[in-house]
Amino acid sequence: MINTEMTKTKVSNKSEYNRAKIWQIGFFALNNTATNAAMFVMMYYAFFTQNILRLAAVVVGSIAMSMRIWDAVTDPIVGYLMDKTNGRFGKFRPYMLIGNIILFVSVVMIFRTPAGWSISQKYWYTTITYVIYVIGYTFQCTVTKGAQAALTNDPRQRPVFTMFDALYNTILFSGGTFLITTVMAPKYPKTMIDPQLWKDVSLIFMTLSFVFTILAIIGIWQKDRTEFFGLGENGVQVKFKDYWDILKNNRPIQMLVIAASTDKLASTALRGAQVYFFSNILLNSALQGKFSLASAVPVMIITALGVNWSRNTGIKKAFVGATWVSMLMLLLNLAVTPILTKSYTGIIILLILMTLQGGIMNISGNIVIPMIADCSDYETSRSGRFIPGMMGTLFSFVDKMISSLSSFIIGIVIAWAGYGTTVIKPNTPVNTKFYIGILFCVYGLPILGHIASIIAMKWYHLDAVEMEKIKKDIALRKASVSNNV
Repeated sequence: MINTEMTKTKVSNKSEYNRAKIWQIGFFALNNTATNAAMFVMMYYAFFTQNILRLAAVVVGSIAMSMRIWDAVTDPIVGYLMDKTNGRFGKFRPYMLIGNIILFVSVVMIFRTPAGWSISQKYWYTTITYVIYVIGYTFQCTVTKGAQAALTNDPRQRPVFTMFDALYNTILFSGGTFLITTVMAPKYPKTMIDPQLWKDVSLIFMTLSFVFTILAIIGIWQKDRTEFFGLGENGVQVKFKDYWDILKNNRPIQMLVIAASTDKLASTALRGAQVYFFSNILLNSALQGKFSLASAVPVMIITALGVNWSRNTGIKKAFVGATWVSMLMLLLNLAVTPILTKSYTGIIILLILMTLQGGIMNISGNIVIPMIADCSDYETSRSGRFIPGMMGTLFSFVDKMISSLSSFIIGIVIAWAGYGTTVIKPNTPVNTKFYIGILFCVYGLPILGHIASIIAMKWYHLDAVEMEKIKKDIALRKASVSNNV
């Protein structure tokens, strides 16, 4: 009894929070930017293989889809291995460095496929290197979700990661597209289909990815120690069957997976359908690139405001609030689109509304990673296990499997509208069924995803009050373990 009281006094007399310095959070957020830099280059995989290597688009598309499934399958394995790792170089840093080296080599190799090889050789070479790329991507990407729990458990700090992450990735995707298509491509003899362009692009972006990784390793360095892992214990037993126990008994991760994966499915389908929205509803395909660049700054500002909001109200409340506002704006945009698309002024107003809605939707989408860390803390409090790798990869596995359906949904919509075997000409009107289908993908699916999220959050009990209890429980148990040792 005396020991228990002494432990409680010890905990109450010191901060229960493991806080990070702002620069550590900012540096570590670059780990996600590093993997996104590789993913950004791989977004041109289909374009490169079809237009430069002369491979069949259907076959390449099938390969890309199978790699998505392979990506999901590798997640639980890497998460399990990460949770069993705690050596001289920490739990997370080895996976960051090894993963990025694999990424660097595989991406550079893909975009240096010898043009003189036979078609079959090109298929085999690009497929094998893609498989290797996925392994590296999983290694490094798993750390982004897993290390959050060790970096900081301060509820006011965790959302800060979102602010840095949104800023970095907005610059990466908007600036990267501008660099490739506007700055670099015109300088090459064959512009976008010049093989040398893609050799240079892959080397530039993967070099940036490696630099980002080194900075991220510096950011997590001081926190990648046992004292910041769960209850601060060495030798915690982790078994692969723990995945089932988590899936069965960790209600917060169950609900977060449902909420985030349905939103991810909707947002992925939305991005895929936007090309048709601009080209066949607004009848101006060139407007999409301008809209993407022009909306970048407002989206970053809205995200920053959302992060500050979540720091003051709690992550769950911010997630639910942003989801509600986004859904209401989607309903508004759906109602006014047929009216506003009839005039130039109306289109400008519609794009402004879409920018505001996209920024608000970005808030809930980006704070999911800190919410995974909260679920990891809940698991430590529930079972005594610190298994952030398994928590993050369990989330990723379901998320990737569900979001991979987005291309299938768009394909079904196109086939339903009667365009399954027809060339959809840009900047030309489409029939009524396709018009409805495009609006369904752009507005309807996100609305359904938001409804699923709001319902799921009813059973996600990790609000600010509950997280405070969990932090105190973990601190008390950690102090108890320390005293027993």
